Amino acid sequence: MATTDVSSSATPTVPPHRWRRRWTWLVAGLVLVLGGLGACEGWATWQEHLARQALAEDRMEEARHHIELALVVHRRRVSTLLLAARIRRLRGGYSDAEQYLLRCGQIDGMSEQVQVEWLLLRCQQGEVDALAPQLFGMVKQLHPQSPAILETLSSIYLRQMRYLEAGMALNLWLELVPDSIRALDWNGWVETQLDHREQGIRNYERLLELQPNRSDIRLRLAQVLIESARQQQAVPHLEWLLRTEPDNPDVLAALASCRSQESELDKAQELLDRALQNSPDHFEALFQRGKLEMMRGDAVGAEPWLRKALRIRPHDKEAHWNLFQCLRAQPNRGEEAEKEQERWDQVSKKLDRLTSLLRKYLAANPNDPDLACEAGKLLLELGEEQRGLSWLHRALAVNPRHAPSNQALEAYYERTNQKGKAEPRP
Repeated sequence: MATTDVSSSATPTVPPHRWRRRWTWLVAGLVLVLGGLGACEGWATWQEHLARQALAEDRMEEARHHIELALVVHRRRVSTLLLAARIRRLRGGYSDAEQYLLRCGQIDGMSEQVQVEWLLLRCQQGEVDALAPQLFGMVKQLHPQSPAILETLSSIYLRQMRYLEAGMALNLWLELVPDSIRALDWNGWVETQLDHREQGIRNYERLLELQPNRSDIRLRLAQVLIESARQQQAVPHLEWLLRTEPDNPDVLAALASCRSQESELDKAQELLDRALQNSPDHFEALFQRGKLEMMRGDAVGAEPWLRKALRIRPHDKEAHWNLFQCLRAQPNRGEEAEKEQERWDQVSKKLDRLTSLLRKYLAANPNDPDLACEAGKLLLELGEEQRGLSWLHRALAVNPRHAPSNQALEAYYERTNQKGKAEPRP
């Protein structure tokens, strides 16, 4: 009997064109997968770039949004984690910043970049005076992270109202990065606090060249120009703002001040009435309204406006002076005028002493609890509660047993019916 060979029928042969088709689909799938991974990688890298750009331009909320998107893909990339730590730290999220830095250490060890970021975090958590000499030394040696170091130091000094030290750090920062948006913004504010208005104006003008749509900076510049008796230069900025923010009472009141100086009193009143229509308790508008009536020679008409302004800011030096002038201009109001002059004198002395403390004595002795306590008490007396409490707490951070600071805090909490917040003295 003849045998039959069945091997060929048991294993069907795939035609060559089908093999080619399978390989084509396999390669195409692989290309799609790799392309998808590449697209995700590129998208995450772009989000990290946008976060850095937003941070550089002082758009902190956008920076946070973009870095969180980047972390969806770059969960283990040290550069992304470091940037996330920095953004969180600058926004006050210290515990989150710590977690990002711990992950950096687990992935890449304690690199120099990670170590510097830990130092900056410690500074913001209260160790600035202990670490500042080391950090300034790194800046002097042109450390690659010098801008970040100076940014951190200046932000802390600003928060602590140590304006001279803040100005020093900001000037060094601007030497390294002349067009840093945040440095120009902060330095403009510091210079005006130190009465260096010309430098402040230059900083704001440069910032507006870089970011012309920053309405907050444009308003601040206009206000400094007005304080410097340069109303004519302030007007174009205020008119620009009025087109974009027609109901902003700060803009309306500032422009009204300029119109008053130009003797356009009716235009000034129209602007002030618009401001007070929507913001009846706007201090500057009320104050300018009183000054406007004084310019018209109507002391009786000015008095209600000035008194209402002082109800909102009882310790405003200029408002007290104008009310004194208003009362003196009215018959049979001499005794009241004298009392108002005494109030003006008292406020002036407190403000002068506070200015000396902040700009001179505390700048030279930032860890003197007696000076910090005096500044805190003066600020509370002048109605600036948050700043006053900040200085009292700073005095206690230096010396927890500082009796005058503890007593001042206890008195404040008792006066404001917050006895539960007062901590027992050690």
